[in-house]
Amino acid sequence: MTRRLIVLLVLLAAPLVHAAGTDWNSLPAESRELLQSFQEQWTHLPPERQDALARRAENWRNLPSEQQEEIRQRYQRWQQLPPEKRQLLLQKYEQFRQLPPAEQASLKRRWQWFRNLPPEEREALRARWEALTPEERQSLKQRLREASPRERRQLRRDFLQRHRPAR
Repeated sequence: MTRRLIVLLVLLAAPLVHAAGTDWNSLPAESRELLQSFQEQWTHLPPERQDALARRAENWRNLPSEQQEEIRQRYQRWQQLPPEKRQLLLQKYEQFRQLPPAEQASLKRRWQWFRNLPPEEREALRARWEALTPEERQSLKQRLREASPRERRQLRRDFLQRHRPAR
């Protein structure tokens, strides 16, 4: 009977323990330094938010310095974007998150393919794309959407061949 009571009390208290969040003073000094801007409001943050911030600070501390620097640079570029461009990118990201996982994976593969192109080919492809009229872009997108994977690869090859930079 006593054992059952203890188990019941532990089960009932578990959500309360989790709901407590992360105490500011229990954070490692490095994490407190990273999260310094949250110190004043820390006790007013929901426990889930506190825990998430504490995990992110821990993850940051475990990143190699090269990755930390890369992230800092990306953040600086983000901060330098005009507000309209940031808003547009956030909208595009939200649209991406709404896609089914298979479509997300497909877009990621295509982005990786593009990123793996030599820089001069990437720039030539980007320039050609930007030179297309909105109607031509829409037409090409539609053809790519309706094509089989094999036809899509051929369309891309043809587009690249026609618009390869002069050497």
